[in-house]
Amino acid sequence: MTLSTLRQPRNAYRLWARIHRRYVTTTEWVRMGRLSLEFTRIADPDRVLDEVANEVDLRERLTGRRDDNHHLHLPYWAELWDSALGVGQFLTKVRTDKGTRGPGDQGIRAAARSVSLSPCLPVPLSSPASVLDLGCGMGLAGTVAAALGARVLFADIEPSALLFARLNSLPWASRVRTRRLDWRTDELAETFDLILGADILYERSQWEFLEPFWRRHLARRGTVLIGEPGRQTGDLFPDWIARRGWRICVSEEQLATRQRPIRIFQLVTM
Repeated sequence: MTLSTLRQPRNAYRLWARIHRRYVTTTEWVRMGRLSLEFTRIADPDRVLDEVANEVDLRERLTGRRDDNHHLHLPYWAELWDSALGVGQFLTKVRTDKGTRGPGDQGIRAAARSVSLSPCLPVPLSSPASVLDLGCGMGLAGTVAAALGARVLFADIEPSALLFARLNSLPWASRVRTRRLDWRTDELAETFDLILGADILYERSQWEFLEPFWRRHLARRGTVLIGEPGRQTGDLFPDWIARRGWRICVSEEQLATRQRPIRIFQLVTM
């Protein structure tokens, strides 16, 4: 086990121990512009998905009941989605003056290109901005925000995802919190300057829950920032959200990991 000297050894060891009771991981440097982060992720996401699917299948056979919401608990969090890289890269461009560097020369690299498709909106990331990383997965987007000076709440429905988010954001633990959250039913007693979401629009039925959640939890003059990889549902989203009284700006982030750019949706209430 290798831990960066930036991390808090005692807390890191405890998190590593909890994570490795179940998961095999890999750690690499993720580089976005001037920012470098040591990031730990699931080594084989497909294996985790197969294990959970088998558990669901066994439970259904034993109980004779099918859980219609089991798809919400499939471990999509175990994949480091390109949309998270796109959101993180976008944030580093917002705060290039606050970039930090790490020693790793190898790892995931994001190319520096952004194409504006419409006049874009300001992003409230000035310190100490409050940020919610909604459906955070292993926490890349929120960790970038924390590294850039923001106060971040990581939120996900899966406890395992929050363990990884805590581990990856340990160098900035003093301004990071985690919360298990179901955006369909849960309420937070606070609002945020910036709400992040990486690839959370893939299921059309969730939009009816996400839109009012954003509206209730976005601070005045706040922004919702969504990374979307180019799915058909993403094609439909701008018109859908505009009809509900939101102003939307669409831009693109080109990554070295894929040919098609990540779409960045910025939303503000009208």
